[in-house]
Amino acid sequence: MEVITPPPWVRDAVFYHIFPDRFRNGDPANDPPGTAPWDAPPTPRSFSGGDLEGIHEKLPYLRELGVTALYLTPIFRASTNHRYDGEDYFQVDPTLGGDGAFRDLLAAAHGQGIRVVLDGVFNHCGKGHPFFQDAIERGRRSPYWGWFTIRGDRPQADPEPNYACWAGHAYLPEWNLDHPPVREYLLSVARHWIREGIDGWRLDTVEYLPPDFVRAVYQAVKEENPEAYVLGEVMGLATSWFRHRALDGVMHYKLREALVRFLAEESWDAPRFARALRGLWASYPPEANYACYTLLGSHDVPRFRTLCGGDRRKVALGAAFLFAYPGAPAIYYGDEVGLEGGEDPDCRRTFPWDEARWDRELLTTFRTLARLRREEAALRVGDVRWSFAEGRALVLLRRAGEEEVALALNAEEEEAAVPLPRGTRWTDLLGNERASSLLPLPGMSFRLLKRG
Repeated sequence: MEVITPPPWVRDAVFYHIFPDRFRNGDPANDPPGTAPWDAPPTPRSFSGGDLEGIHEKLPYLRELGVTALYLTPIFRASTNHRYDGEDYFQVDPTLGGDGAFRDLLAAAHGQGIRVVLDGVFNHCGKGHPFFQDAIERGRRSPYWGWFTIRGDRPQADPEPNYACWAGHAYLPEWNLDHPPVREYLLSVARHWIREGIDGWRLDTVEYLPPDFVRAVYQAVKEENPEAYVLGEVMGLATSWFRHRALDGVMHYKLREALVRFLAEESWDAPRFARALRGLWASYPPEANYACYTLLGSHDVPRFRTLCGGDRRKVALGAAFLFAYPGAPAIYYGDEVGLEGGEDPDCRRTFPWDEARWDRELLTTFRTLARLRREEAALRVGDVRWSFAEGRALVLLRRAGEEEVALALNAEEEEAAVPLPRGTRWTDLLGNERASSLLPLPGMSFRLLKRG
């Protein structure tokens, strides 16, 4: 049976998720008209001026953090700050710096060992896309009429859209993916940017797409570069996508959901958390479990720290679990310095570059976790076993060959005595202290220990 073969580099990756308009303004000359002050609260329509030059400038910061791969939300020409309303899939938005700025960023990132994954929005485009505009202007005489699903003689947005559009949003007309020219057009986009040197695609709204089209994207990308990563945005259980051999991995929102229940809401205890993750693990092929993009937050959900009531300790516990668990851990820009935010658009605040506002303790935790993951192969490629889960404490084991690392985590306010596997001694990777049998673990803390 054909099996998916995710690129090996994904197991070693630490991703950093950037919403370009909000990360860093490197070139104010390309700011769109009406750009808001950098620290102004975000609104659905506001622009903050972040661009690709800003990301380029901060590559040394990202390297110091331990990042080895970037995921950028859409960068192609569009009318909104989020750019999920693409108008030209072959042109980088001029307000981000254009094609030249992207080529420079890609070369610089690769030069520092950082891969770049772009956002592929293939379910819909923006109403400003020239093909949709042609359908508006020429009606049924347009050569692009069949590229969309339209009822009537011309697309109309009022009083209700008479054409298929994503989630009912009139400004996001859906492609007719049953129309062969549409498929070939979008596959040509996927191929083009792989040829330009990107390291993979994150496919937007995969659950809205025909499975055979997603698989066609996967195959087209792999034909161009077998080492490219094809990641799907899947909010629910992703089993069918892997059985269809259409994706390398998914954004692991089901794992995030479990972490929210266990740490942020405290509605699950450790045994229920462990049961949920065992079920997820058994539902995916082993290759996919190691190729999923694991996350605490994204541009679509409230910030994890906000869900935790601002409690730094809970964020640290969530990060420790991600970095100790199989998959590629992802940092949503600003989470590492304590940035907060509620529902969209508040979760898309600008990065606070005034270092006086940074949570230094949290930043140190993220840097340390990334370093340990880089240094300890067991945390990247090792198998996984639950050694203990009781109350609000757990022990997770990762083993690669003769090396074994344990994550001991206590999500209770009180100290817990956590049992480690018998018959061996363990060394704390953070302090070189020795431990055996019963490990006293302070409240709301974790330790990473190595056997021997």
